Amino acid sequence: MSSPFRLRVVIPHFFRDGASDSSGGYGSGRHGNRLPRSLALARCLGNVLSLNRAPQDWILNIAERKMEMTPVSNLRGLPGVVIDLHLFVCGDDWLQDVVELFAPRLQLHRMELSDPRQLPLEAVRQLLDMSDPGYLSLYLEDDLVIQDQNYVDKLEWFYQRTENRFVLMPHRREPTVANAPQQLYVDGPIKDESQIEPLWASDEAVVGSGHFWDGQEVEFVKPFNPHSGSFCISADQASILRSAPWPPPTFVGPLETAATGTVLMKFPVLKPAWRHRNFLTLEHGNPSFLSCFNQFPRRDCL
Repeated sequence: MSSPFRLRVVIPHFFRDGASDSSGGYGSGRHGNRLPRSLALARCLGNVLSLNRAPQDWILNIAERKMEMTPVSNLRGLPGVVIDLHLFVCGDDWLQDVVELFAPRLQLHRMELSDPRQLPLEAVRQLLDMSDPGYLSLYLEDDLVIQDQNYVDKLEWFYQRTENRFVLMPHRREPTVANAPQQLYVDGPIKDESQIEPLWASDEAVVGSGHFWDGQEVEFVKPFNPHSGSFCISADQASILRSAPWPPPTFVGPLETAATGTVLMKFPVLKPAWRHRNFLTLEHGNPSFLSCFNQFPRRDCL
């Protein structure tokens, strides 16, 4: 039996009620946001840990009052996945009651930083410097929720097929209420202030395609917005980034630089084409962009 696939996951976590009120900033510091943030963190951690997978599981045989082992799963994919989860916090600004629920299943790293905004970059640096990396290393903001049990399989397939030449980013989405069941994909095109020409997601060019293990064809684009609050790298890519200049070039702000600037300095970033957006997605568990529905005019479908 082959050894399980190891995925190392690093998540920076910060919460201080009201810390970002004056700037209208991130949900981690929005006043009155403790409960939504707690739910998002719990879902983030719980769903990451649910990616653990074994070739065989246990059945509670009530009739015989014994534990009975299942056959080996014959579904195509990675036979086993082991999650190595690391959570980085700063001082006392974290949701301790939520983290304690998962304490036996993660490693907690308590950092003392004069500027908490540097926590994401510090977590990335720690990720790159860790010994014995997994086959893949995943960086994830603390309000992002993985809802796909094949998430690791898809990443492994992509990096094998592309021989570690690219980084694949997911699409980040927020479930809507007034427009349910439609989703709001929040990382649409961005452009430099000096660019006058319109920029539309429908203009992103397909740069590659492939057939996933289940037979579905997936096309990939070089996105107009590479950000998703997360990145995944192979062991070979981690080795390259480990010796790259540090800190990475600024991308928007410290949070975005950690999640996106880290990989942009060395690797082209791809995302699934919009018509294949469901191939790799993350839910933004603490929505911040739904108000845009009432602020922006709507354009016809792609």
